[in-house]
Amino acid sequence: MLQAGFARLDITPPLGSSLAGYFVERKADGILDPIELNAVAIRCGEQTVVLIAADIISMDGDQSLCARQMIAEECGVATDHIAINCLHQHTTVRIGRGAFGITSGYYLELFRRKLVDVTKLALEDLKPATLGIAQQETAEPISFIRRLLMKDGTTRTNPRRQDPNIDHPIGTADNTVRLLRFFREGAADIALVNFATHPDVIGGTKFSADWPGFARRFVEKDLENVRCALFNGTQGDTNHIDFSKPAIEDRYGYSAHMGRVIADTVLAIWGQTSPHTVDRLYGKVETIYNKTRTDGEERYEDRKAFFAAYEAGTLDYKPGITELGEARRIINIRTDPIYRPVNVTVIGIGGVAFVGFGGEPFTEYAHEIRRCFPDMLVLTGCNTNGSVGYLPTKAAFEEGGYEGRGTPLSPNLQEQLVGAALHMLNEM
Repeated sequence: MLQAGFARLDITPPLGSSLAGYFVERKADGILDPIELNAVAIRCGEQTVVLIAADIISMDGDQSLCARQMIAEECGVATDHIAINCLHQHTTVRIGRGAFGITSGYYLELFRRKLVDVTKLALEDLKPATLGIAQQETAEPISFIRRLLMKDGTTRTNPRRQDPNIDHPIGTADNTVRLLRFFREGAADIALVNFATHPDVIGGTKFSADWPGFARRFVEKDLENVRCALFNGTQGDTNHIDFSKPAIEDRYGYSAHMGRVIADTVLAIWGQTSPHTVDRLYGKVETIYNKTRTDGEERYEDRKAFFAAYEAGTLDYKPGITELGEARRIINIRTDPIYRPVNVTVIGIGGVAFVGFGGEPFTEYAHEIRRCFPDMLVLTGCNTNGSVGYLPTKAAFEEGGYEGRGTPLSPNLQEQLVGAALHMLNEM
């Protein structure tokens, strides 16, 4: 018998916490809307899986493993059956190593405790359920490829809006909403929603769950007796910006609009889900080791001086994110490990799969997996069970741009990670 449970906890950090996501530190000075954990527990026979969506920018692999081990010890769910998807909002905190990350102290302990608690509550909420699945594109595009080929043949990440030198985007964004609807007799239904784009709409110095939070709230407002968890997919090369249009002035309002578009799509397919029989669950986390690249090491001293001047505010120009990202990569070469562990997580729910990557995968990762499994509903997750930063395609290393030049990972990354995911999907 299939069972499903839901739980939500507020994890809004203290004011004064460092907001992650940019090259400069920002201290939180207000709260626009709550920062949350949303958990969905699923049980079939003796097997249980738990998917947790966290409104934080990322969590490193060590912190993720520690949290999953705590959950396993206190809740009896195997560590490989737990997926913690960090939604990557730029108006919240980072847990663990990385720029402006939280590596110790009160909030780190609280966050771990809340992960255990939200799992316990989701397990306590388990009720008999049936599963319906559906997917549909949004009525208007709200996710756009942010890597553009310029007319001079170079690649730019986030060029100027309406730049006449733009030729075309490099790739195709995915504007499909994917839905798992758990029907529960005598209890609230559960909407597990999957969409993919960078949640960096609002900016500023106030806590917000950005468009994922709006989408959850709109779904629950519009559908009676429904609880909603949203999981963010392969978003590493996308964001909300249509570069053919002027800049957005009301960024909080546009974030709400994006949530509205996603929620409207959920509403459109809510009563049209196809029944999906679940007779088994599957969970596996595989760690892939990718070699740290060392190209550019001969520029170490120059780039170290450049970055120091940037942080001191003494540069006579404003550098772009590509130069900053590459400089940061080069000055870290001498202290970086030789190999970097990247987690690939697959959670199987009957013939439905959630595939999570321990970083920010490009959209093509999802496209490739779905081409190999055209009859399977595949949901994807960014920053799942750890994060090592951007996970570009092999082509992106050659094309350049911010992600390709800034990542410390090697060009065989896509082959390794997608290959591991495909292997696990074949095992389901």
